[in-house]
Amino acid sequence: MVQKWITKKNGNENKHVKIETERKPREVQIQDIGPTPAQLEKQAWNLLGDLSKITTVDQLLLQMRKYSGTLGDYSGFNSLLIGMQNPNATIVRSRNEWKYFGREVNDGALPISVLYPVGVAHKDGPGKVKDFIEKKREEGLSDEAIEELVRDKFNTAGGGFTKVFSTGKVYDISQTTPIPGKARPVEEAVKATSLYNTLKKIAREHYTVEESTIDNGARGYTAHSGEGQKIVVMKIPGEDVNVLHTLIHEMSHARLEHLYRKELPRGLAESEAELSTYLVGAHFGFNFREDSAAYIKGWLDDAKKNGKGLGKENLDRVMNNARWLIGEILYRLN
Repeated sequence: MVQKWITKKNGNENKHVKIETERKPREVQIQDIGPTPAQLEKQAWNLLGDLSKITTVDQLLLQMRKYSGTLGDYSGFNSLLIGMQNPNATIVRSRNEWKYFGREVNDGALPISVLYPVGVAHKDGPGKVKDFIEKKREEGLSDEAIEELVRDKFNTAGGGFTKVFSTGKVYDISQTTPIPGKARPVEEAVKATSLYNTLKKIAREHYTVEESTIDNGARGYTAHSGEGQKIVVMKIPGEDVNVLHTLIHEMSHARLEHLYRKELPRGLAESEAELSTYLVGAHFGFNFREDSAAYIKGWLDDAKKNGKGLGKENLDRVMNNARWLIGEILYRLN
C-alpha cells in the first residue's frame, strides 16, 4: 500500500486527509542525452593539445594513425572524438547509413557521439569575435595562431557566418551485423596507380600540375604560377608509391597555402604537409611511416632551433586537410 495526502475543501476551510492506495508511484527514467556540442569541442581540443605535447615523431605518427581511418567521413575533431570513445573503431556510420549497407546495429550497442552541423548558419557580431580573441590570448596563443582560428571558426573570409552544431550518434562496424541477402561492400582496396591518377585529376581542378624532371634532387615542389599555384612532381616510369607520396605532399602544401603564409616557419610548413601525407596514405593502406618520420623529424628540429614546435592548431589543419583529400578521392572512386 502507498500512502498519500489529498486536500478536501469544506466551506472556507481546507482539510488534509491521508489515504492509502495500491497505485504505485510512477517511475520516471531520465534519458542520457550525452555530451553537449561545447563539451565535445572542448574534448577534441584537449586531445589535440595532448598530441602536440608528444616529444618523439615516431610516437606522434603512431598516435595519429589511429584517426586516419575515419577521416574520410568525419572532420578532424570527430575523428579524435571517435577514437577517444572507441579506440578500436575502423568504419563508422549512423544507424540509417548502416541500413543502406545492409547491416543492422546490434541490440545494446553503445553509440559514439559526434558533432554535426544543423539549422541555418548565423552571423556573429564583432563583440563575440573580440571575446574569442581575448580568451585565446589569455590561453597564451600567438596572434598568428589566433588569426587562423578566427578565420576557421567565424569564417571571416566568407562573410562571417558560422554553423550551429548538435550531437549525433554513430556506430562502428564491429557493433553491427549483416542482414542476410542485403549486405553491400563497405570499402574497396585501392592501388597506388589508381589513387595517383585520381588525385592528379582533383589537383588539376584547382592548380596547374606538371610531371617533369627536377634537377635539384627534389621529388616535387609547389610554386607560384600565373593562375595561382603550380605543383610539379617527378614521375619515373613504372613507379607508383613514391610519386603518390610526392603528389599528396605537394598538394597539401598548396591546400594549406604555405606559399602565402609567410609567418609560418618552413619547418612547420613541411611538417604539416608531410603529416597530412602520412595520414592520407595510412587511410588507403600505404605505410609512409619510415620516410615521413625522418622527414618530419628533420624539419621539426629546424623549427625548434627558432623556438617553434607543432601546436594543436597545426595538427587541426593537418587533420582537416587530410580529411578533405581523403573525402575527395573517395567521392571520385565511388
